[in-house]
Amino acid sequence: MVKHWSIATFLLLLLATLYSCRALSEDERLEEYRKRGYTWPPKEEEYVPNTKEWKERSKHRLHQIELIDQGDGERYQGFMLGVYTSLLGRSFTDYGWGITKAPKAVVDILQKRLHDGLSAENQNIESAQTCLDHGEGQEPLFFDDPNVNREIVDALLPLHEAWSGVDLIPNNSYGLRVYRNESSLLMHVDKTDTHVISSILHVGHGENDEPWPLVIEDYRGNVNEVFLESGDMLFYESSKLLHGRPRPMNGEYYSSLFSHYYPKDWDYETINYDNHIRVPAHWYQGIQREEGDTTPKLVGVETTFKEPECEHGWCDLQRSLKWHNVEAKYGQVFSGDKQYRTLNNIPSEESFQELFSDKDEL
Repeated sequence: MVKHWSIATFLLLLLATLYSCRALSEDERLEEYRKRGYTWPPKEEEYVPNTKEWKERSKHRLHQIELIDQGDGERYQGFMLGVYTSLLGRSFTDYGWGITKAPKAVVDILQKRLHDGLSAENQNIESAQTCLDHGEGQEPLFFDDPNVNREIVDALLPLHEAWSGVDLIPNNSYGLRVYRNESSLLMHVDKTDTHVISSILHVGHGENDEPWPLVIEDYRGNVNEVFLESGDMLFYESSKLLHGRPRPMNGEYYSSLFSHYYPKDWDYETINYDNHIRVPAHWYQGIQREEGDTTPKLVGVETTFKEPECEHGWCDLQRSLKWHNVEAKYGQVFSGDKQYRTLNNIPSEESFQELFSDKDEL
């Protein structure tokens, strides 16, 4: 029988089912769960990618989600996130992240926009975000140019396709976002409908600022802290791998452009529906922590997670791999195996100069 749920839970279920245009009662959902032969814990062969390290990390995370004690709505959302990232979401690369150098013409355009925005008398403040914390009066600034951003996301498409190995559809380039002192971002994943293959192009930071790393998990079980220099571009599988900047920023400003793409064959409606079906039957009650279970507590807020008992809200920072001063050139990509690989079939760097030579920002 279906248990009594909170209003928040019903809203979450309604959202999940109506979005996929296939409304189900909980009993119908569980019947479909059984028809598909699902079990909990998941079968070993279900994890994607099916590597030892990823399975270990995923099992740990799914157990943390089972232990969430905030309420059934938060636990359901945690399972939706955990099931997708651990089991159903496709993986495209060996590590899920890589660093390259962005085309100089694009960097030049964005750096001029950044410095013009910083010197402007009136500055736009970005709207509040669930995953972002910041110091008092230090909300992120936002320097936008939608037309140029549209041209940039289209121009960078071949680089993202070369890295991911799949044909992609551009969604958007977002920014410039300009973080300010004491900012931090909770660990999170991006939207599964449009933010599948993404990049962060680091435009600039304050002259005397402390380095502010991006933290990202990978398919080899590592937690990486990646320190980007101006002009570096980080590719990442943003809807599958948890990432954030949990260490508070210590500096004046830190600015980036975010570009997002999704595969041409991406059937998000089916993916979302399958994800909803795969949530285990005990999502509404979780499990009780057994005596001696030292699994760190996990707290979920929408698509974000934090571990409140650990410094900076993320326990694995204690064992992270740190990547400084990566010297990838345009057309090369560096990743967790410490190898530089060539991005094939991409435009020459000079072609970007020709493409953007008529921009007022140059």
